[in-house]
Amino acid sequence: MIKNSILLAVILLCSIAATAQDAIVLHMKDGTTRRFPNGQRETTHIRFYDYVPTDIEKPRWDYTVSTKHDNGYSTEWDVNSVWHIENQYAVGMFWKDDFPQIFQLRHGLCFGTKPNLSFDNCEQKAYSTDAQIKENNYSTATYSFSSSYPSCHYMVIGQKMTGDMRMDVKRNGGAYAQFFLADTLNNRINTYLEPGQTYYYRTFAEGQVAGKAEVFYGKEHSFTVPRVMADFGYYPYVKGTDEAVAAFNAHYPEGVVVTWDDLERFWNLWRASDEGKQIDLTADIATETFDDGTGYRLNRIPDEFYTWITQREVVIDAFDGLTDIKKIPVTNFQTAIPDSIDNVDAKWNVPGGKYIRFRPALNSLNIDVTYSSNDVAPGVRYKLILNFAPETEYDINDPEMANQFLSTIVNVYANDTKIVNSELIPTTELTTIVIDDFNPMGTSLNLKYETRVSAGQVRSGTYNRTMRIAEARLIPQKE
Repeated sequence: MIKNSILLAVILLCSIAATAQDAIVLHMKDGTTRRFPNGQRETTHIRFYDYVPTDIEKPRWDYTVSTKHDNGYSTEWDVNSVWHIENQYAVGMFWKDDFPQIFQLRHGLCFGTKPNLSFDNCEQKAYSTDAQIKENNYSTATYSFSSSYPSCHYMVIGQKMTGDMRMDVKRNGGAYAQFFLADTLNNRINTYLEPGQTYYYRTFAEGQVAGKAEVFYGKEHSFTVPRVMADFGYYPYVKGTDEAVAAFNAHYPEGVVVTWDDLERFWNLWRASDEGKQIDLTADIATETFDDGTGYRLNRIPDEFYTWITQREVVIDAFDGLTDIKKIPVTNFQTAIPDSIDNVDAKWNVPGGKYIRFRPALNSLNIDVTYSSNDVAPGVRYKLILNFAPETEYDINDPEMANQFLSTIVNVYANDTKIVNSELIPTTELTTIVIDDFNPMGTSLNLKYETRVSAGQVRSGTYNRTMRIAEARLIPQKE
């Protein structure tokens, strides 16, 4: 009986001794202690982890993310990607960390409009799932999806957008990779980024470490959303709004629709004219100051402008209107030799007092020249007047000049549509061709003049291939 009691006492003492060694106590430099139970193993492995606050890894080769706006203005962003779609912004962040997987931390981002963010002192926070990275295979110049990267995380701040949203990042000392952002609310702080507002963000990692809750923080960053004129419907110069142009279209017949691009050239000409200078537009032009300068918008297009644009004659000058002389393929040889003749005596009645004589560069070539104008008003029908000058320099009684006084035959095309077909043009008098109801179908007009004389007609001395083109004029027709 006594022997059994002693044995029991020995077993109890051994148990007490083992329990007393069932913990490891660390004495920290700040005087605190940390106690870690050993569990049932005979040895315990301890690993010390030195954590340095993580930083956002820049994604591009030049380490710069910026957006460009009007007047050469640009904004730099302390983020990894910026999307600017339909006057809204969204930003993307990518970061990495080296936390041990055993920590089983949840990673995320704190966000707000005030600095000094923390887990409990922010306006919004969201958790990030592991990044799915599409890595570049340089040998084939293609991308291939890889598995999740637990140490890589990303977050998008902003409202959901349509379009191509992807984030390019630099990994492993320079390897290029991409995130393709799915149409989901995962990894997103869904909020409107207000122009002019400064925002702050900070990454965090939350979890249980050594038996208690811990939150690790990265460096705090900030960005300011630019307030630029284009996002508010303003322009760096006076320009009609969509609403103003739509109202102006009420002047035109049904089926005719003009845009500001159609009107802008004429608007500038009108504002520089005596008629346009007399119109006060103060009440119709809004101005506002933005980060990229002073913005303007024209909220009403006055009726006086319509009156001016639809009553303005267009002159295609004999000299300045010439835009092309057709060249022979391969040789690049011009079909015509131009002779500019000005100060024509009034007795010849040549409009503008000048013309160009186009002589064939080779007897075997018909002539093909083009005159152009960007002054035709959209939606206006014209009377088109084409003028062919007589020969004013050569002497008709000189036998050596007899060939120069032969008539010619011409075709004329307006924007590739034939409007004059095989017209006989004499050399001894001014020839005027009138097209009463002419619709240029746009704001640009190309008039192509060409001779159509056969080789037999040239050999027989019936016609020649010389044209003398004077000014063309377009006169607006009343509705």
